[in-house]
Amino acid sequence: MCVMRSFLLVILLLSDFEHSFGSEDVTHHSAHKLRNHKSSRRHRATNDGELRFEPEPYSKKLELNNSGKIHCKVAGGVSPTVQWYSNEEDPLPDGVTSSNGTLMVAEAERRHSGQYTCKAVDGDKSITAKINLDVVVTPRVVSPEPGQQLHVTVGQTAVLNCIATGEPPPTTHWDRNLAILTKQQDGVDVEDGVNATTAKMVLMNNGTLVVRNVSSLDADRYGCTAGSAAGLDRHELELIVHQEGELPAAESSGVAGKAVVVSISVAGAYMVLVLALMVYCRRRRLRRRQRGEKMELEMTEGREKLVEEGEEDKQKANGAALQNGRLLAHDKDSGADNSEVSGVSRASKKSGQFEHLSVPRTLLTEQITLGRGEFGEVLLAKIDMTAVNKLRKKDDGETEPKIRPVLVKALTTKDEVQLAEFRRQLDIFSRVRHENIVRLIGLCNEADPHYMLLEHTDWGELKKFLIATRTAEENEEYIARVGPAHAPPPAARAAPALLPQHRALLAAHLAAAASRLAAARLTHRDIAARNCVITSKLQLKLSFPALTRGPDSHEYYKLHEQVIPLRWLPPEAVLESDYSTKSDVYMFAVTVWEIYTKAELPFAKLNDNSVLERLKSDTLEWTVPSSMPDALGALLKRCWHKSPAERPQFTEIFEEISAMLQDITSDTTSQKSQEKTEQ
Repeated sequence: MCVMRSFLLVILLLSDFEHSFGSEDVTHHSAHKLRNHKSSRRHRATNDGELRFEPEPYSKKLELNNSGKIHCKVAGGVSPTVQWYSNEEDPLPDGVTSSNGTLMVAEAERRHSGQYTCKAVDGDKSITAKINLDVVVTPRVVSPEPGQQLHVTVGQTAVLNCIATGEPPPTTHWDRNLAILTKQQDGVDVEDGVNATTAKMVLMNNGTLVVRNVSSLDADRYGCTAGSAAGLDRHELELIVHQEGELPAAESSGVAGKAVVVSISVAGAYMVLVLALMVYCRRRRLRRRQRGEKMELEMTEGREKLVEEGEEDKQKANGAALQNGRLLAHDKDSGADNSEVSGVSRASKKSGQFEHLSVPRTLLTEQITLGRGEFGEVLLAKIDMTAVNKLRKKDDGETEPKIRPVLVKALTTKDEVQLAEFRRQLDIFSRVRHENIVRLIGLCNEADPHYMLLEHTDWGELKKFLIATRTAEENEEYIARVGPAHAPPPAARAAPALLPQHRALLAAHLAAAASRLAAARLTHRDIAARNCVITSKLQLKLSFPALTRGPDSHEYYKLHEQVIPLRWLPPEAVLESDYSTKSDVYMFAVTVWEIYTKAELPFAKLNDNSVLERLKSDTLEWTVPSSMPDALGALLKRCWHKSPAERPQFTEIFEEISAMLQDITSDTTSQKSQEKTEQ
């Protein structure tokens, strides 16, 4: 009996404590607890403020035949109920359900498109929010086909077709060697343009690119990109230019009739060969079964299965695993076998996906710890690229060492989510090659911890460079405005002030990098000045140090056991962990804002909790710096739109910023010419 009295006393004390000092979440939890335990009749559920959405649901696009969810979260009131309806208050269509405020679509069909209403009711009070659900089809480029080649003769006209399907109908554009073709470029015009009849290249309204009077200089890789709110798709075509007389008349005219006949013949012969091999293998297996050679058959089928799955044979030698003729370090120590890191190590080696990136860690010198990232320590080191090239049999005859700085990300975590993120970043930097994205130098995976080696630059982090471009007066004004707590460390050396064309150039470099990631259907998820580097030639490169502990730790926030860049993320990423290309668009805009504010901390006057609350209530407002051109400011505001569907695609962003850069450069050049003339 004494124990029961003590237990009830503790319950009452805790309840009083939560009502007195608890946050909104604690109060809400207490209300639920009191409703569930009706025996404590002395406590009554209290009103938790005005009924409201946190956040308000927003329109969404779902891929045809895919599933999806739209959350409707309600705060305030006493005991609100939340229900979804079609249109105003119509029942939901088949295949669409509502549970605990979440609208769920099992398999999206075109008939599911339309308006939906979320209604929250608490007693005699109710609130509603309307959203639009669109069922879309991801764009798919039909022509050109992947790896297609077009052969033309010098002097002829080349016609490059860009045909795509999707819902809504996608827009298309052409690029040459990843540089987007626009009418602002010399020798390029659109079908209805003033110079369409004389331009070297004409962009037709139907997506076709016409190249007149082809020369050997026009031989290159041309990319057709189709984009809509449903996504992106891109195929490349290689234009091959031959001299007069090198091609038969039919092939040089672009009809390629003979090539089609040859392709069909080869395909037919290949199919016949495959069928013959299938019949031969089936008969061979039948004979073996008849002879009772069961063991030999199983061994043969096992080897064939390994070949089909792309696996390498494994043998056991002295109780340790052998792969590629060498002993795996993880299997020498029986204790390492139980670690998840070692398991991923063996899995990565088994798949062979990153085996070609292996670099011995003995090549790393002058290692300096910068801080701690999401996987473990982040270091800055140096490596001899001549030795790396020789290791990969890319010996270019150079014997002199080429010492280059590298960023080293150590993998010491055992968390499965972080292990998957480590592999995701490896995949990003190994798949994408672009002049504005750092290269993946290699992977030190012969022992734990694994090291990811990323390219670094001579001028280092973009954020530190931007801070170094501040004048003493600007730095003092910033500290006076936001307080000494956010004062940046003194710059190691002062940098010259950035001119308008320099800032626009950095923004264009970042847009090019992000557009390349989007074209490969990849997301960065942490675009910021701290995660970019810059060269002495003023070339920006997108990287991924992500120093969650160290000099940049105040720029990260721990929410739901995850460390996130709160001030850089859009609402859907913070509140629902919904990352996409459109969340990268939002973060891109914040980084451009950093470039023009010389690395100010976004919303520096607000603490993290205030930023989070304003994100929830949709009251976080961005202001455009006065030094930013009006056109760029308008573009950033579109990138910061609450609804991801309303944000522009990266292809559109890159085109607009490239045009702005060209205008700024032209104005600067004409101004300098005028000044020289006056002198």
